[in-house]
Amino acid sequence: MAKDKAPEKSQKKAEQPAAQAQPQAGAQPGIQVVAQYIKDFSFENPNAPESLVAGWPQPETNVQIFLRHQALRDDAYECSVNFRVEAKKPGEDKVAFIVDLSYAALVLLKNVPKESHAPVIMVEVPKLLFPFAREIIANATASGGYPPLYLTPISFEQIYVNEMKRQQGQQAQAGGA
Repeated sequence: MAKDKAPEKSQKKAEQPAAQAQPQAGAQPGIQVVAQYIKDFSFENPNAPESLVAGWPQPETNVQIFLRHQALRDDAYECSVNFRVEAKKPGEDKVAFIVDLSYAALVLLKNVPKESHAPVIMVEVPKLLFPFAREIIANATASGGYPPLYLTPISFEQIYVNEMKRQQGQQAQAGGA
C-alpha cells in the first residue's frame, strides 16, 4: 500500500512549479471600486398632474452631463457623473420634470502610472458608473408618472478629449496674454 502513495507525492511536486509560474494579479493595473453611491439627487415634477394628462405631447428633453473628481491621496479618488435632465412641453416653457443626479464612486487605482490617472478617472470610471446612473434616472422618471427615460450611451472618451482641448486653449490664452 505504501507504493500507491508514492506516485501521489511525485504528482504534487510536479504541480507546484506550474502554480508558481502564474503571474501575480496585484502587479497588473486596475481600478478597485471601494464604494459607489448617490451623492445628491432630486426629482421635480412642478406641473403635475397637468403634465401627466394625455393632452401633453412627449416633452423635449435637454440632458447636461458634468464629470467631477477629487484626489483623496495618491491612488484614491472620488469620481462623480452629474446629470441635469430637464423636460419641457414642446414649444412652451412649461417644465414637465427635472432630474438632478450626482452619482459617485470612491476608487483606488492599483499599479496605474501617474500620467494615466486623468484618463482613467475621466473615462474609465464614468463608464463604470453610467449604467447605474442611467437606471436611477429611468426609475425616477417612471416613479414621477412618465415613461422611463433611458439615456443613450455617452462617449466619455470624447468628453475627455474636448476637456483637454479646452484646457490647452485656456493655457495658450494665458501664455499669450
